[in-house]
Amino acid sequence: MRRQNIIAAVVLIVLAVFYGILTAGLPVRTLPNTPDPSFFPWINTVIILVLSLWLLVRGLRQPRQPATANDNRDRRRLAAWALGSFALYLALMPTLGFILATLPFFAAMMMFYGERRPIWIGGGTICATFALYVLFRHGFGVFLPRGLLAGIVA
Repeated sequence: MRRQNIIAAVVLIVLAVFYGILTAGLPVRTLPNTPDPSFFPWINTVIILVLSLWLLVRGLRQPRQPATANDNRDRRRLAAWALGSFALYLALMPTLGFILATLPFFAAMMMFYGERRPIWIGGGTICATFALYVLFRHGFGVFLPRGLLAGIVA
């Protein structure tokens, strides 16, 4: 796992730097009280760089342990389930809307990665969904899909 984390971190750092270079070439908007087109790409670049550096440091500090075949198979199965859940989430979001699609997606991700306490799953799912909705809708002014809640959610 140590080697995989280091390789993944280096690849992600290179991609983040390349993405940052592409972001630097975006045009500047002069409308008042609106973010530039490069605002969200710069946020993405910084987040990817910070998380990649964190993964690199964790990988370098992790002790060397040989991985067993069962560990690799379990990780692949978990990755396949997570990727499938994400694809289903993206497919259902236009119909269900951000809130109704995100609640079960976050709950599933928490369960896939080991959380078993129902209160933590329910509370974490609701808090994360609400926080993301408020951040994007009111903080960034991004309209998220309302789906089935079109008449209820502003």
